[in-house]
Amino acid sequence: MADLRVFLDANILFTAAYSPDGLSALLIELGAAGRVTLLTSLLAIVEAERNLEAKRPAALPTLQRSLTVIRVVGEPAPADVERLTPLELSSKDRPLLAAAIVAHATHFVTGDVADFGRWMNRRARLPLRVMTPRQFLTEAHP
Repeated sequence: MADLRVFLDANILFTAAYSPDGLSALLIELGAAGRVTLLTSLLAIVEAERNLEAKRPAALPTLQRSLTVIRVVGEPAPADVERLTPLELSSKDRPLLAAAIVAHATHFVTGDVADFGRWMNRRARLPLRVMTPRQFLTEAHP
């Protein structure tokens, strides 16, 4: 497998299923081709499923197919969430970021610029890079 370990946020899972021709879906294709190792957590999957159920239930099978090439990592311990993630980050997002860090992801890919924007492309306080799909595809060169 590739050296790039890419954790996909819930909105990336949702978008890849909702829009199979978009950049998020391209990330899934890179994982299927073995060019990156894709990771996510059960929390992200549940959120993506809930949103697809509400907005485009017909896309749920696409999400399920995507999950066959994504490794589901364990949920972080509450102490890890507290220790590893910035306090300024939303309490709903901190467990996702902590799961990525504990799983030794090299990248956390999210479309949530509102919550994660201040940490994008900065490694100052985080052991991984937070990026949008476009940033990752442009800069990481998988």
